[in-house]
Amino acid sequence: METISVMMVVCLLAGLSECQTGGENNPTKITRLPYEDLEDNSVEKDAFQNSNQGLETPAILTTSSTTTKTTTQPSCEPPIYTVLKELGALEERLAATVTAMEETNKKLEANEKKLTALDGRVTELSALDQGHHRVAFSATLGNDGTIGPVNIDYSLVYRNVLSNIGGHYSPVTGFFTAPVQGVYYFTYTSFSWGGDGTSGGSLYQNGNKIVSWYGHVSSNDLTGSNSAILQLQVGDSVNVRLWKDMKISENGNNYCSFSGYLLFPV
Repeated sequence: METISVMMVVCLLAGLSECQTGGENNPTKITRLPYEDLEDNSVEKDAFQNSNQGLETPAILTTSSTTTKTTTQPSCEPPIYTVLKELGALEERLAATVTAMEETNKKLEANEKKLTALDGRVTELSALDQGHHRVAFSATLGNDGTIGPVNIDYSLVYRNVLSNIGGHYSPVTGFFTAPVQGVYYFTYTSFSWGGDGTSGGSLYQNGNKIVSWYGHVSSNDLTGSNSAILQLQVGDSVNVRLWKDMKISENGNNYCSFSGYLLFPV
């Protein structure tokens, strides 16, 4: 914008320069007085000058011998106000264009940030889908006998690991820990010998009861199961607990199991 303004001013000055030059090269009307030709006759010159004294407005006499050169000076009135007005309008248009371009750049930068974040998320999900976070496990109690009754909610430890892809289930604590934010599926089964009373327990997420099983028989064997789909954050824990005063039994046939796997990351 500054460059255009400077060019307009230079053009204006060039026009003024041409007008001044034209005026200098075109002399104005020159009128020679008659006595100016009387260089050798001082008497006649004095008489002519005396004859014109006392007049309010001196008259300029010309004779046939007087040479008059008349030229008309061209009018040179540059439209400076018009030029300045046009420059102002041009400056306003350029300022509006610059403002619009700045707004467009801001929108482009915001879109670029969104695309960068989206690209990062796609890359992360692609890595997950390629198996970088494949998660699945299954384990059983793996003991012969009955657990319970106990006077507290008892965390069951499934020590017989059938599979533990990713290594996020602990056969020492009985807890599964989520390695990635996502949706998981969990299921468990239970068994109790007949005549042992009642059996019940729950699936817990971070210490909160989610789903449960319960049964009571006087003579027959008792089975139970339940399942849940949970959305977990990184570090969330899931385990199974036997309720207070309840029993659960196992004889090596792997009746009692705890399993889970990642459905998809989110």
